[in-house]
Amino acid sequence: MLNIFWDNSNIWLVGRGVCRVREPGDDYAFRIHFSHLLDFVLQGRALDYAFVGGSVPPSSDPLWNRFENLGIEVDKQERGEGSGGEVAVDEIIQLAIANRVLDVTPPGTIVLLTGDGSGYSDGRGFIKALERAHNHCWGIEVISWDAGCNRYLRHFAETHGTYRALEPAYDKVTFINNKRWAQTV
Repeated sequence: MLNIFWDNSNIWLVGRGVCRVREPGDDYAFRIHFSHLLDFVLQGRALDYAFVGGSVPPSSDPLWNRFENLGIEVDKQERGEGSGGEVAVDEIIQLAIANRVLDVTPPGTIVLLTGDGSGYSDGRGFIKALERAHNHCWGIEVISWDAGCNRYLRHFAETHGTYRALEPAYDKVTFINNKRWAQTV
């Protein structure tokens, strides 16, 4: 039973940084090919549940429809009025993980797409959510860009489950709008 939790902003922002190194000058047009990334995550395994959290983009952006068309539950949070930054996106993903762990039996595998490891020393954050899932006998996988993965998150995944880097799949899970297509998976 595979359960995916996707921090869209983290995967996109860090991926854009990887693009700056691999394809200098093209980061303005950097995109994630969602269905290819989902295929990379699944590796031919059956999907039971998928959840993505992120911030509300401009109303004309069809981003969230792409996720929904792939059968992924979407939860969008408004940006902060004063800062324009994300508010509560990590927390909605962590709540979705906790609800899945508590509501689903038997335990399956949680696949988390993020590199964010903040908050653990305060008893919160993605590492704490994965620790709770692991304590309830769930399998753990973390998929992240090496370039932006918190070392403690990576260590937790490698110690208690699996860590997979996105850099080897860069050309398959990303594209440059109007310039380079994603390679087939």
